[in-house]
Amino acid sequence: MKKAFLSCLLLVVCISLGACGKETSEAKNEGMVTSIHADYPVYDTAQELVESADLVFGGTVENITYETMDVRTESGVDSLTGLSESQGMPYTLYEIKVTEIYKGSVEGDTIIVKCLGGEVDGNIYVLDETSTISMGETYLFLTETYENSYPSLLNATQASYDMNAPESINEENNDTITLSQILEVLGQ
Repeated sequence: MKKAFLSCLLLVVCISLGACGKETSEAKNEGMVTSIHADYPVYDTAQELVESADLVFGGTVENITYETMDVRTESGVDSLTGLSESQGMPYTLYEIKVTEIYKGSVEGDTIIVKCLGGEVDGNIYVLDETSTISMGETYLFLTETYENSYPSLLNATQASYDMNAPESINEENNDTITLSQILEVLGQ
């Protein structure tokens, strides 16, 4: 009886270890996916959204890259992030060919815009509820600029709008603001 119990226990341990080894090797091959949660302001109206952005423009995504960046905006204790030491975070960088500027200004005809999340060392970091931005597509972008950094999307759900779908809303993220409403606020 004791021998049968030990044999069963040994079999369970071997199966468990085998499963753990398999999971680890798959994770190494595919990389890990980590979900990131960040608190951003959410806007109730197109007017509030446009007023909060200091750069609003239309453009086509020409390239997408990833970079680890320091999220602090000042030395010492950062008033925006609350961090006192450098903290590298993964970012997705969108290189955008600007087609029209609605608010603010841009030097040249391309701009790089950053969004939290991306791929670092084969691992993928996904910002919760982020709107999809695809290569080759044209969007209206609402950003905030920071000194010594790329402009940043205002938030994960209300900062990019497909220029080919002016009336669509992002129901998945409970956003009720449409591209048409934003363009109306901008006088377009």
